[in-house]
Amino acid sequence: MSCRHRYTVSVDGASLAFWDEGEGPVVVLTNGFANTTLYWEPVRQRLRNNWRVIRWDLRGHGQSGAVRDRETMTIAGCADDLRRVMDAAGVDKAVLAGFSLGCQIVLEAWRHFPERIDGLVPALGPCERPFDTLIHPAVGPLVYELYKAVPSSIWGTGLKLGALGSWLKPVHAVAKKIGFVGVDVSLAEMKPFYTHLAGIDIPSWYLLGLAAQQHSARDVLGDIEVPTLVVAGGSDRFSPGELGRQIAGEIPQARLLWLEDATHTGLFDERKRISDAFERFMQQVYGEPTTIQKAAGGE
Repeated sequence: MSCRHRYTVSVDGASLAFWDEGEGPVVVLTNGFANTTLYWEPVRQRLRNNWRVIRWDLRGHGQSGAVRDRETMTIAGCADDLRRVMDAAGVDKAVLAGFSLGCQIVLEAWRHFPERIDGLVPALGPCERPFDTLIHPAVGPLVYELYKAVPSSIWGTGLKLGALGSWLKPVHAVAKKIGFVGVDVSLAEMKPFYTHLAGIDIPSWYLLGLAAQQHSARDVLGDIEVPTLVVAGGSDRFSPGELGRQIAGEIPQARLLWLEDATHTGLFDERKRISDAFERFMQQVYGEPTTIQKAAGGE
């Protein structure tokens, strides 16, 4: 199956990398903080057989360029980047799925261009201020104060050191021990994530963290008028599952997929259940894939 690797540009002139594959109705996958499209791999592998799948990198992450105008590195700015990716791909309407911080981005997209959204899938993420509930309500705000206080250059050094080959095994072991990574997720699966951290543009990453904490899309939840699938993990330490339950309760047409044992790597932990639910959701929005569409999108 061919995968079209393309670029467009943000409002500040930074390059935006995206990948486009499959045929038929479209789902656009938006990444989380300090992430690339890696976490979407299990879902992408499943959906591309029957649907057109577009994934993209946030500014300063993966293969997208660094932020050029810091004033544009907001959640609304990221939603505008998402719109520009859709424009460049020639996509008028799509299902928008977001992982982690990507949930804030796709929910913000509803504020700015609801007419281009056929459905929403916020997965394992919040609708606002992610540091408020990170790990524990008494811990997350303190982490944010530390995040603001420590120069971004020092954070950058830490990310680069953590991506060194000699550190990968202990880093992965600790991440599993404290519940940040699912117990069944292998080092081989997570290695591309760990190693990509060294390539993140630190100023872009730092600004995005500040922007996320200053953002809320809670006010738009009650206005969402399209089918919505909210994925929440009962063992998620980054974005507690109860946040997902709250989001699903405030969106009129939302359905909650509750995964009791899923951590923040739930897209790996529970790949089959999440991919199955995604497939059913796409069928709910667009109907069964046609025979021609299956033939065009299959292996």
